[in-house]
Amino acid sequence: MSADVSTRDLAVPVRSRSFVVPGIAAATVLARLLEIRSDGSPDESGFLVLANQWHAGTSLYGNYWVDRPPLLITLFRVADLFGGLMALRVVGALFAAAAVLLLASTSRRVFGRRAAVWTAVVAGALLVTPLYGATGVNGELLAVPFLALGLRCAVEAVFVEDPLRSRGAALGAGVAAMAALLVKQNMADVIVFAAVCWFVAWRSERISWRRFVELAGSAALGAIGTYAVVMLWAMAHGTSPLGVYQATYPFRVRAAHVIADQTASTAGIRLSHLGQAFLFSGVPLLVIAIVVLGVRRSRAPGVIWGVLAVLAWCALSVLSGGSYWLHYLIESVPALALGAGAVSLASPRILRGVAAVLVLSSVVAAATALVHPTATPGTVVGKAIAGAADKGDTMISAFGDADILRNSGMSSPYPYLWSLPSRTLDPDMTLLRGVLAGPSAPTWIVVRGSGTATRLSDGGAMQLIKSRYHVEDSICGRVIYLLRGVVRPPVVASGRCHALVLP
Repeated sequence: MSADVSTRDLAVPVRSRSFVVPGIAAATVLARLLEIRSDGSPDESGFLVLANQWHAGTSLYGNYWVDRPPLLITLFRVADLFGGLMALRVVGALFAAAAVLLLASTSRRVFGRRAAVWTAVVAGALLVTPLYGATGVNGELLAVPFLALGLRCAVEAVFVEDPLRSRGAALGAGVAAMAALLVKQNMADVIVFAAVCWFVAWRSERISWRRFVELAGSAALGAIGTYAVVMLWAMAHGTSPLGVYQATYPFRVRAAHVIADQTASTAGIRLSHLGQAFLFSGVPLLVIAIVVLGVRRSRAPGVIWGVLAVLAWCALSVLSGGSYWLHYLIESVPALALGAGAVSLASPRILRGVAAVLVLSSVVAAATALVHPTATPGTVVGKAIAGAADKGDTMISAFGDADILRNSGMSSPYPYLWSLPSRTLDPDMTLLRGVLAGPSAPTWIVVRGSGTATRLSDGGAMQLIKSRYHVEDSICGRVIYLLRGVVRPPVVASGRCHALVLP
Protein backbone atom coordinates (compact mmCIF):
# COMPACT_ATOMS: atom_id res chain seq x y z
CA MET A 1 0.00 0.00 0.00
CA SER A 2 2.67 2.51 1.00
CA ALA A 3 4.67 1.80 -2.12
CA ASP A 4 1.70 2.54 -4.39
CA VAL A 5 0.99 5.76 -2.58
CA SER A 6 4.58 6.97 -2.54
CA THR A 7 4.88 6.84 -6.35
CA ARG A 8 2.27 9.58 -6.59
CA ASP A 9 4.43 11.86 -4.46
CA LEU A 10 7.53 11.85 -6.66
CA ALA A 11 6.44 14.98 -8.50
CA VAL A 12 7.04 17.05 -5.34
CA PRO A 13 10.66 17.34 -4.15
CA VAL A 14 11.10 15.43 -0.90
CA ARG A 15 13.19 18.21 0.69
CA SER A 16 10.54 20.87 0.10
CA ARG A 17 7.77 18.59 1.38
CA SER A 18 9.66 17.82 4.59
CA PHE A 19 9.27 21.40 5.83
CA VAL A 20 5.60 21.90 4.97
CA VAL A 21 4.00 20.05 7.87
CA PRO A 22 6.30 21.58 10.53
CA GLY A 23 5.61 24.96 8.94
CA ILE A 24 1.86 24.41 9.29
CA ALA A 25 2.35 23.39 12.93
CA ALA A 26 4.41 26.53 13.57
CA ALA A 27 1.74 28.67 11.89
CA THR A 28 -0.87 27.05 14.15
CA VAL A 29 1.16 28.05 17.21
CA LEU A 30 1.57 31.64 15.99
CA ALA A 31 -2.12 31.96 15.16
CA ARG A 32 -3.16 30.69 18.58
CA LEU A 33 -0.67 32.95 20.36
CA LEU A 34 -2.45 35.96 18.88
CA GLU A 35 -5.00 35.28 21.63
CA ILE A 36 -2.38 35.49 24.36
CA ARG A 37 -3.33 39.11 25.05
CA SER A 38 -7.01 38.30 25.50
CA ASP A 39 -8.76 38.00 28.83
CA GLY A 40 -9.60 34.55 30.13
CA SER A 41 -12.96 32.95 29.49
CA PRO A 42 -15.12 31.81 32.42
CA ASP A 43 -14.02 28.20 31.85
CA GLU A 44 -10.31 29.04 31.62
CA SER A 45 -10.52 31.20 34.74
CA GLY A 46 -12.63 28.71 36.67
CA PHE A 47 -10.29 25.79 36.03
CA LEU A 48 -7.27 27.93 36.96
CA VAL A 49 -8.93 28.95 40.23
CA LEU A 50 -9.81 25.34 40.98
CA ALA A 51 -6.38 23.99 40.05
CA ASN A 52 -4.61 26.62 42.13
CA GLN A 53 -6.11 25.31 45.38
CA TRP A 54 -6.39 21.59 44.53
CA HIS A 55 -5.60 19.77 47.75
CA ALA A 56 -7.46 17.70 50.30
CA GLY A 57 -10.45 19.88 51.11
CA THR A 58 -14.19 19.95 51.57
CA SER A 59 -15.20 19.10 48.00
CA LEU A 60 -14.12 17.03 45.00
CA TYR A 61 -11.15 19.21 44.02
CA GLY A 62 -10.05 20.99 47.15
CA ASN A 63 -12.92 23.25 48.20
CA TYR A 64 -14.55 23.33 44.76
CA TRP A 65 -16.53 20.86 42.65
CA VAL A 66 -16.64 20.42 38.90
CA ASP A 67 -17.80 17.64 36.58
CA ARG A 68 -14.42 17.06 34.97
CA PRO A 69 -11.74 14.33 35.28
CA PRO A 70 -8.47 14.90 37.16
CA LEU A 71 -6.05 14.96 34.22
CA LEU A 72 -7.71 18.14 32.95
CA ILE A 73 -7.28 19.77 36.36
CA THR A 74 -3.65 18.59 36.40
CA LEU A 75 -2.94 20.32 33.08
CA PHE A 76 -4.48 23.54 34.39
CA ARG A 77 -2.43 23.19 37.55
CA VAL A 78 0.74 22.98 35.50
CA ALA A 79 -0.28 26.13 33.63
CA ASP A 80 -1.07 27.87 36.92
CA LEU A 81 2.37 26.99 38.31
CA PHE A 82 4.06 28.47 35.24
CA GLY A 83 2.22 31.78 35.12
CA GLY A 84 -1.52 31.23 34.87
CA LEU A 85 -3.46 32.39 31.85
CA MET A 86 -0.46 33.26 29.65
CA ALA A 87 1.13 29.88 30.32
CA LEU A 88 -2.21 28.21 29.61
CA ARG A 89 -2.38 29.88 26.20
CA VAL A 90 1.14 28.66 25.42
CA VAL A 91 0.18 25.12 26.50
CA GLY A 92 -2.89 25.31 24.25
CA ALA A 93 -0.79 26.42 21.27
CA LEU A 94 1.77 23.65 21.78
CA PHE A 95 -0.95 21.03 22.20
CA ALA A 96 -2.57 22.17 18.96
CA ALA A 97 0.76 21.95 17.14
CA ALA A 98 1.38 18.47 18.56
CA ALA A 99 -2.02 17.37 17.27
CA VAL A 100 -1.21 18.70 13.79
CA LEU A 101 2.10 16.81 13.69
CA LEU A 102 0.63 13.56 15.00
CA LEU A 103 -2.32 13.61 12.61
CA ALA A 104 -0.03 14.38 9.68
CA SER A 105 2.19 11.46 10.72
CA THR A 106 -0.82 9.13 10.75
CA SER A 107 -1.99 10.34 7.36
CA ARG A 108 1.49 9.87 5.93
CA ARG A 109 1.65 6.33 7.30
CA VAL A 110 -1.67 5.41 5.71
CA PHE A 111 -2.07 7.61 2.65
CA GLY A 112 1.38 9.03 1.84
CA ARG A 113 3.33 12.30 2.03
CA ARG A 114 0.98 14.44 -0.03
CA ALA A 115 -2.00 13.41 2.09
CA ALA A 116 -0.07 14.33 5.24
CA VAL A 117 0.15 17.93 4.07
CA TRP A 118 -3.59 18.19 3.49
CA THR A 119 -4.29 16.58 6.85
CA ALA A 120 -2.06 19.18 8.52
CA VAL A 121 -3.78 22.02 6.66
CA VAL A 122 -7.25 20.92 7.78
CA ALA A 123 -6.18 20.23 11.37
CA GLY A 124 -4.35 23.55 11.66
CA ALA A 125 -7.25 25.54 10.24
CA LEU A 126 -9.83 23.94 12.53
CA LEU A 127 -7.65 24.29 15.64
CA VAL A 128 -7.49 28.07 15.32
CA THR A 129 -10.92 29.03 14.01
CA PRO A 130 -13.33 30.80 16.38
CA LEU A 131 -16.15 29.01 14.54
CA TYR A 132 -15.04 25.87 16.38
CA GLY A 133 -14.59 27.75 19.66
CA ALA A 134 -10.87 27.12 19.28
CA THR A 135 -9.64 30.50 20.51
CA GLY A 136 -9.80 29.52 24.17
CA VAL A 137 -8.12 26.62 25.95
CA ASN A 138 -10.68 24.06 27.04
CA GLY A 139 -11.00 20.34 27.68
CA GLU A 140 -11.62 19.52 24.03
CA LEU A 141 -8.46 21.28 22.85
CA LEU A 142 -6.31 19.70 25.56
CA ALA A 143 -7.70 16.25 24.71
CA VAL A 144 -7.00 16.55 20.95
CA PRO A 145 -3.29 15.57 21.03
CA PHE A 146 -4.16 12.49 23.08
CA LEU A 147 -6.80 11.60 20.49
CA ALA A 148 -4.26 12.17 17.71
CA LEU A 149 -1.67 10.01 19.48
CA GLY A 150 -4.24 7.27 20.03
CA LEU A 151 -5.20 7.22 16.34
CA ARG A 152 -1.53 7.12 15.37
CA CYS A 153 -0.87 4.15 17.65
CA ALA A 154 -4.05 2.33 16.57
CA VAL A 155 -3.00 2.60 12.92
CA GLU A 156 0.56 1.54 13.64
CA ALA A 157 -0.71 -1.53 15.52
CA VAL A 158 -2.28 -2.80 12.29
CA PHE A 159 0.27 -1.61 9.74
CA VAL A 160 3.47 -2.76 11.42
CA GLU A 161 4.55 -6.34 10.76
CA ASP A 162 6.57 -7.04 13.91
CA PRO A 163 4.25 -8.57 16.57
CA LEU A 164 6.09 -6.94 19.49
CA ARG A 165 5.91 -3.48 17.95
CA SER A 166 2.28 -4.09 17.09
CA ARG A 167 1.40 -4.89 20.71
CA GLY A 168 3.45 -1.91 21.87
CA ALA A 169 1.50 0.37 19.55
CA ALA A 170 -1.78 -1.06 20.85
CA LEU A 171 -0.56 -0.44 24.40
CA GLY A 172 0.11 3.18 23.41
CA ALA A 173 -3.36 3.45 21.92
CA GLY A 174 -4.84 2.34 25.24
CA VAL A 175 -2.74 4.87 27.17
CA ALA A 176 -3.80 7.70 24.85
CA ALA A 177 -7.44 6.62 24.86
CA MET A 178 -7.64 6.70 28.66
CA ALA A 179 -5.68 9.98 28.85
CA ALA A 180 -8.22 11.61 26.52
CA LEU A 181 -11.10 10.33 28.67
CA LEU A 182 -9.38 11.65 31.79
CA VAL A 183 -9.21 15.09 30.20
CA LYS A 184 -12.81 15.12 28.95
CA GLN A 185 -15.04 12.19 29.81
CA ASN A 186 -16.86 11.95 26.48
CA MET A 187 -13.66 11.75 24.40
CA ALA A 188 -14.00 8.07 23.50
CA ASP A 189 -12.86 8.63 19.90
CA VAL A 190 -9.76 6.44 20.13
CA ILE A 191 -11.80 3.53 21.48
CA VAL A 192 -14.35 3.88 18.66
CA PHE A 193 -11.66 4.22 15.99
CA ALA A 194 -9.52 1.32 17.21
CA ALA A 195 -12.49 -1.00 17.59
CA VAL A 196 -13.74 -0.35 14.05
CA CYS A 197 -10.31 -0.15 12.39
CA TRP A 198 -9.06 -3.37 13.97
CA PHE A 199 -12.34 -5.19 13.34
CA VAL A 200 -12.30 -4.27 9.65
CA ALA A 201 -8.63 -5.25 9.46
CA TRP A 202 -9.54 -8.67 10.89
CA ARG A 203 -12.55 -9.13 8.61
CA SER A 204 -10.45 -8.21 5.56
CA GLU A 205 -7.78 -10.70 6.72
CA ARG A 206 -5.12 -8.05 7.19
CA ILE A 207 -4.66 -9.34 10.73
CA SER A 208 -5.56 -12.68 12.32
CA TRP A 209 -8.13 -13.20 15.06
CA ARG A 210 -5.33 -13.97 17.50
CA ARG A 211 -3.63 -10.69 16.71
CA PHE A 212 -6.94 -8.84 17.06
CA VAL A 213 -7.33 -10.27 20.56
CA GLU A 214 -3.71 -9.40 21.42
CA LEU A 215 -4.22 -5.81 20.27
CA ALA A 216 -7.40 -5.45 22.33
CA GLY A 217 -5.69 -6.91 25.39
CA SER A 218 -2.66 -4.65 25.05
CA ALA A 219 -4.86 -1.58 24.64
CA ALA A 220 -6.88 -2.54 27.72
CA LEU A 221 -3.67 -2.96 29.71
CA GLY A 222 -2.46 0.50 28.67
CA ALA A 223 -5.80 2.07 29.57
CA ILE A 224 -5.94 0.40 33.00
CA GLY A 225 -2.36 1.42 33.80
CA THR A 226 -3.01 5.03 32.83
CA TYR A 227 -6.18 5.16 34.88
CA ALA A 228 -4.37 3.77 37.92
CA VAL A 229 -1.54 6.31 37.69
CA VAL A 230 -3.83 9.32 37.28
CA MET A 231 -6.14 8.18 40.06
CA LEU A 232 -3.24 7.66 42.45
CA TRP A 233 -2.17 11.23 41.68
CA ALA A 234 -5.72 12.46 42.30
CA MET A 235 -6.01 10.53 45.56
CA ALA A 236 -2.76 12.11 46.76
CA HIS A 237 -4.56 15.46 46.38
CA GLY A 238 -7.70 14.38 48.23
CA THR A 239 -9.82 13.42 45.21
CA SER A 240 -11.42 9.97 45.29
CA PRO A 241 -11.94 7.76 42.20
CA LEU A 242 -15.58 7.23 43.23
CA GLY A 243 -16.09 10.98 43.44
CA VAL A 244 -14.59 11.42 39.98
CA TYR A 245 -16.83 8.71 38.54
CA GLN A 246 -19.95 10.24 40.08
CA ALA A 247 -18.98 13.68 38.80
CA THR A 248 -18.19 12.62 35.25
CA TYR A 249 -20.98 10.16 34.45
CA PRO A 250 -23.96 9.90 36.87
CA PHE A 251 -23.88 13.68 37.29
CA ARG A 252 -24.07 14.19 33.52
CA VAL A 253 -27.25 12.09 33.42
CA ARG A 254 -28.84 14.23 36.14
CA ALA A 255 -27.56 17.40 34.49
CA ALA A 256 -29.12 16.39 31.17
CA HIS A 257 -32.54 16.40 32.83
CA VAL A 258 -31.82 19.83 34.32
CA ILE A 259 -30.75 21.16 30.93
CA ALA A 260 -33.89 19.71 29.34
CA ASP A 261 -36.00 21.61 31.87
CA GLN A 262 -34.37 24.93 30.97
CA THR A 263 -36.10 27.51 28.86
CA ALA A 264 -36.26 26.06 25.37
CA SER A 265 -35.21 29.38 23.83
CA THR A 266 -31.79 29.27 25.57
CA ALA A 267 -30.95 25.84 24.19
CA GLY A 268 -32.40 26.88 20.83
CA ILE A 269 -30.15 29.93 20.62
CA ARG A 270 -27.03 27.92 21.33
CA LEU A 271 -28.02 25.15 18.93
CA SER A 272 -28.68 27.74 16.24
CA HIS A 273 -25.25 29.30 16.80
CA LEU A 274 -23.65 25.86 16.71
CA GLY A 275 -25.35 24.98 13.44
CA GLN A 276 -24.40 28.29 11.82
CA ALA A 277 -20.77 27.97 12.91
CA PHE A 278 -20.59 24.41 11.58
CA LEU A 279 -22.10 25.51 8.26
CA PHE A 280 -19.89 28.58 7.79
CA SER A 281 -16.74 26.65 8.70
CA GLY A 282 -16.97 24.73 5.42
CA VAL A 283 -16.72 21.39 7.26
CA PRO A 284 -19.98 20.01 5.77
CA LEU A 285 -18.27 20.03 2.36
CA LEU A 286 -15.43 17.98 3.78
CA VAL A 287 -17.80 15.51 5.44
CA ILE A 288 -19.62 14.99 2.15
CA ALA A 289 -16.31 14.45 0.34
CA ILE A 290 -15.18 11.91 2.95
CA VAL A 291 -18.42 9.93 2.68
CA VAL A 292 -18.67 10.04 -1.11
CA LEU A 293 -15.01 9.77 -2.12
CA GLY A 294 -13.09 8.50 0.88
CA VAL A 295 -15.06 5.29 1.39
CA ARG A 296 -15.41 4.45 -2.27
CA ARG A 297 -11.77 4.86 -3.23
CA SER A 298 -9.91 4.31 0.01
CA ARG A 299 -6.96 1.94 -0.01
CA ALA A 300 -7.23 1.55 3.76
CA PRO A 301 -10.84 0.56 4.49
CA GLY A 302 -10.20 -0.04 8.18
CA VAL A 303 -8.94 3.51 8.66
CA ILE A 304 -11.67 5.22 6.67
CA TRP A 305 -14.44 3.24 8.35
CA GLY A 306 -12.85 4.11 11.68
CA VAL A 307 -12.91 7.77 10.69
CA LEU A 308 -16.60 7.59 9.76
CA ALA A 309 -17.41 5.84 13.05
CA VAL A 310 -15.62 8.59 14.97
CA LEU A 311 -17.50 11.30 13.07
CA ALA A 312 -20.78 9.61 13.97
CA TRP A 313 -19.67 9.42 17.61
CA CYS A 314 -18.70 13.11 17.56
CA ALA A 315 -22.13 14.09 16.26
CA LEU A 316 -23.77 12.11 19.04
CA SER A 317 -21.37 13.53 21.62
CA VAL A 318 -21.94 17.16 20.58
CA LEU A 319 -25.73 16.94 20.37
CA SER A 320 -26.47 14.71 23.36
CA GLY A 321 -24.93 17.09 25.91
CA GLY A 322 -27.64 19.67 25.40
CA SER A 323 -25.43 22.71 26.04
CA TYR A 324 -24.28 23.13 22.42
CA TRP A 325 -21.10 25.15 23.07
CA LEU A 326 -18.99 25.82 19.97
CA HIS A 327 -15.84 24.24 21.41
CA TYR A 328 -17.59 20.86 21.47
CA LEU A 329 -16.90 20.75 17.71
CA ILE A 330 -13.16 20.47 18.33
CA GLU A 331 -13.61 16.78 19.13
CA SER A 332 -14.21 16.08 15.43
CA VAL A 333 -10.93 17.63 14.22
CA PRO A 334 -8.76 14.45 14.23
CA ALA A 335 -11.30 12.42 12.23
CA LEU A 336 -11.90 15.27 9.78
CA ALA A 337 -8.17 15.78 9.24
CA LEU A 338 -7.56 12.08 8.53
CA GLY A 339 -10.60 12.01 6.29
CA ALA A 340 -9.09 14.89 4.32
CA GLY A 341 -5.99 12.75 3.74
CA ALA A 342 -8.15 10.00 2.24
CA VAL A 343 -9.99 12.48 -0.01
CA SER A 344 -6.69 13.94 -1.24
CA LEU A 345 -5.88 10.58 -2.81
CA ALA A 346 -9.33 10.01 -4.26
CA SER A 347 -9.79 13.49 -5.72
CA PRO A 348 -7.00 16.04 -5.14
CA ARG A 349 -8.83 18.83 -6.99
CA ILE A 350 -11.94 18.55 -4.86
CA LEU A 351 -9.85 18.43 -1.68
CA ARG A 352 -7.97 21.59 -2.72
CA GLY A 353 -11.24 23.43 -3.09
CA VAL A 354 -12.63 22.16 0.20
CA ALA A 355 -9.39 22.95 2.05
CA ALA A 356 -9.36 26.45 0.56
CA VAL A 357 -12.87 27.01 1.92
CA LEU A 358 -11.84 25.77 5.38
CA VAL A 359 -8.70 27.92 5.51
CA LEU A 360 -10.47 31.03 4.19
CA SER A 361 -13.29 30.55 6.68
CA SER A 362 -10.79 30.17 9.53
CA VAL A 363 -8.82 33.26 8.51
CA VAL A 364 -11.95 35.41 8.21
CA ALA A 365 -13.33 34.19 11.51
CA ALA A 366 -9.99 34.69 13.29
CA ALA A 367 -9.58 38.20 11.86
CA THR A 368 -13.11 39.09 12.93
CA ALA A 369 -12.39 37.81 16.45
CA LEU A 370 -9.25 39.94 16.66
CA VAL A 371 -11.11 43.08 15.57
CA HIS A 372 -14.11 42.28 17.77
CA PRO A 373 -12.70 40.24 20.68
CA THR A 374 -14.83 37.86 22.69
CA ALA A 375 -16.90 39.57 25.35
CA THR A 376 -15.33 39.23 28.81
CA PRO A 377 -17.54 41.25 31.16
CA GLY A 378 -16.36 39.04 34.02
CA THR A 379 -12.88 40.52 33.69
CA VAL A 380 -14.21 44.08 33.98
CA VAL A 381 -16.36 43.21 37.01
CA GLY A 382 -13.66 41.17 38.73
CA LYS A 383 -10.97 43.83 38.38
CA ALA A 384 -13.37 46.54 39.56
CA ILE A 385 -14.15 44.60 42.75
CA ALA A 386 -10.47 43.77 43.26
CA GLY A 387 -9.73 47.50 43.36
CA ALA A 388 -12.15 47.95 46.27
CA ALA A 389 -11.62 44.66 48.15
CA ASP A 390 -9.53 44.10 51.25
CA LYS A 391 -7.30 41.18 52.16
CA GLY A 392 -9.35 38.20 53.30
CA ASP A 393 -12.51 39.17 51.41
CA THR A 394 -14.47 36.34 49.81
CA MET A 395 -17.03 36.22 47.01
CA ILE A 396 -19.86 34.19 45.52
CA SER A 397 -20.60 34.71 41.84
CA ALA A 398 -24.20 33.61 41.27
CA PHE A 399 -24.03 31.72 39.04
CA GLY A 400 -21.03 31.02 36.88
CA ASP A 401 -18.73 33.82 35.70
CA ALA A 402 -15.70 32.23 37.37
CA ASP A 403 -13.57 34.87 35.63
CA ILE A 404 -15.03 37.39 38.10
CA LEU A 405 -13.70 35.31 40.98
CA ARG A 406 -10.26 34.88 39.43
CA ASN A 407 -9.82 38.53 38.51
CA SER A 408 -10.94 39.62 41.96
CA GLY A 409 -8.25 37.45 43.56
CA MET A 410 -10.74 36.06 46.09
CA SER A 411 -11.94 32.60 47.08
CA SER A 412 -15.53 31.39 47.28
CA PRO A 413 -17.18 29.69 50.30
CA TYR A 414 -19.65 28.09 47.85
CA PRO A 415 -18.17 25.05 46.05
CA TYR A 416 -19.95 25.44 42.70
CA LEU A 417 -18.18 27.89 40.39
CA TRP A 418 -20.33 26.93 37.40
CA SER A 419 -24.07 27.31 36.96
CA LEU A 420 -24.92 23.74 35.93
CA PRO A 421 -23.48 22.05 39.05
CA SER A 422 -25.30 24.52 41.29
CA ARG A 423 -28.61 23.89 39.51
CA THR A 424 -28.12 20.13 39.56
CA LEU A 425 -26.60 19.50 42.98
CA ASP A 426 -28.15 22.38 44.92
CA PRO A 427 -31.51 22.83 43.16
CA ASP A 428 -33.34 24.11 46.26
CA MET A 429 -30.36 26.29 47.25
CA THR A 430 -30.15 24.60 50.65
CA LEU A 431 -26.36 24.72 50.64
CA LEU A 432 -26.28 28.29 49.29
CA ARG A 433 -28.72 29.54 51.93
CA GLY A 434 -26.66 27.84 54.63
CA VAL A 435 -23.52 29.62 53.45
CA LEU A 436 -25.27 33.01 53.22
CA ALA A 437 -26.79 32.69 56.68
CA GLY A 438 -23.68 31.28 58.38
CA PRO A 439 -20.37 32.64 59.62
CA SER A 440 -18.63 31.94 56.31
CA ALA A 441 -20.97 34.27 54.37
CA PRO A 442 -19.00 35.96 51.59
CA THR A 443 -18.01 39.62 51.71
CA TRP A 444 -19.22 40.15 48.14
CA ILE A 445 -21.97 38.62 46.02
CA VAL A 446 -22.32 39.15 42.28
CA VAL A 447 -25.67 38.30 40.70
CA ARG A 448 -25.63 37.56 36.99
CA GLY A 449 -28.68 39.20 35.42
CA SER A 450 -32.41 39.23 36.08
CA GLY A 451 -32.86 35.52 35.36
CA THR A 452 -30.43 34.62 38.14
CA ALA A 453 -32.10 37.09 40.49
CA THR A 454 -35.45 35.39 39.83
CA ARG A 455 -33.95 31.98 40.52
CA LEU A 456 -32.42 33.25 43.77
CA SER A 457 -35.82 34.61 44.79
CA ASP A 458 -37.56 31.33 44.00
CA GLY A 459 -35.01 29.44 46.08
CA GLY A 460 -35.28 31.78 49.07
CA ALA A 461 -31.70 33.02 48.76
CA MET A 462 -32.50 36.54 47.56
CA GLN A 463 -34.32 37.31 50.81
CA LEU A 464 -31.13 36.47 52.71
CA ILE A 465 -29.06 38.56 50.34
CA LYS A 466 -31.28 41.60 50.77
CA SER A 467 -31.32 41.25 54.55
CA ARG A 468 -27.56 40.85 54.98
CA TYR A 469 -26.21 42.80 51.99
CA HIS A 470 -26.69 46.10 50.24
CA VAL A 471 -26.30 46.92 46.54
CA GLU A 472 -22.85 48.41 45.97
CA ASP A 473 -22.99 48.87 42.20
CA SER A 474 -24.06 47.34 38.89
CA ILE A 475 -21.47 46.67 36.17
CA CYS A 476 -21.89 44.88 32.85
CA GLY A 477 -25.37 43.69 33.81
CA ARG A 478 -24.08 42.14 37.04
CA VAL A 479 -25.39 43.46 40.37
CA ILE A 480 -22.72 43.71 43.07
CA TYR A 481 -23.68 43.26 46.72
CA LEU A 482 -21.52 44.05 49.79
CA LEU A 483 -22.02 42.59 53.27
CA ARG A 484 -23.71 45.07 55.61
CA GLY A 485 -21.39 46.54 58.21
CA VAL A 486 -18.36 46.13 55.94
CA VAL A 487 -16.88 49.38 54.64
CA ARG A 488 -15.00 49.33 51.35
CA PRO A 489 -14.03 52.00 48.81
CA PRO A 490 -16.42 52.54 45.89
CA VAL A 491 -16.24 50.02 43.07
CA VAL A 492 -14.81 51.71 39.98
CA ALA A 493 -14.99 49.96 36.61
CA SER A 494 -12.46 50.54 33.87
CA GLY A 495 -12.71 49.24 30.33
CA ARG A 496 -15.74 48.26 28.30
CA CYS A 497 -17.98 45.29 28.86
CA HIS A 498 -18.41 44.59 25.11
CA ALA A 499 -21.57 42.64 25.86
CA LEU A 500 -24.22 42.01 28.47
CA VAL A 501 -25.38 38.72 29.93
CA LEU A 502 -25.33 35.87 27.42
CA PRO A 503 -27.71 32.90 27.49
